[in-house]
Amino acid sequence: MRMSNINELKCVWQKDNSDAGVHKPIDSNGLAHIVRMRTKKNLNIVMRYFWASFALQMLVYALLSHVIVKYGSDRETLIAGLAGIVLFIPFTVVLLRKFKAMATTRIKEATSNASVQSYVEKHHDLLASFYRFKKNYELVLVPLATAIGTFLTFKLYVPGGIYAYQSAAWIIFAVALISCAAVIKTENRKSFERPLQDLRKVHREFQGADL
Repeated sequence: MRMSNINELKCVWQKDNSDAGVHKPIDSNGLAHIVRMRTKKNLNIVMRYFWASFALQMLVYALLSHVIVKYGSDRETLIAGLAGIVLFIPFTVVLLRKFKAMATTRIKEATSNASVQSYVEKHHDLLASFYRFKKNYELVLVPLATAIGTFLTFKLYVPGGIYAYQSAAWIIFAVALISCAAVIKTENRKSFERPLQDLRKVHREFQGADL
């Protein structure tokens, strides 16, 4: 859902007052409340991504740890498992730091007298910072993680491993990579691009306003 502009926000505020049988003039506190609620709705979308991504990464760590413990006597399997864990660690660390900062800012701003402009701007900057990191790191993370997953699948479940079925391995790698790219593109649009666009719109609408 796209963020309403300032006129639409006023209409919502007026409608709410009318439905309640109360006729009050629009004031800065009322508009500020509406903007904070709309901002919160976008941030909730982002937080759902955080929990889903964090759960997925924990699953990856668990699976790779299982592979290392059970099949770690094989040198290639051990190296692939450890490489997969090391590959995901920077992403997990940044994810936790950025979203902890976002949650902390959310609490502080909600209990302070900070302006709406500052409230929106801080959340936008934190989200934009993580999104930039995410896009750049995934250029490395996704191909390497897909390659490791393909290698381990053939190594553990296909007699002869990847070396005996190189053509099939390349096909599976390509299909998996394309599928991951498609899913990530959709997720980026839903959880980052749209919320960021909405936050920028709110910031522009209220820039210069005393809220």
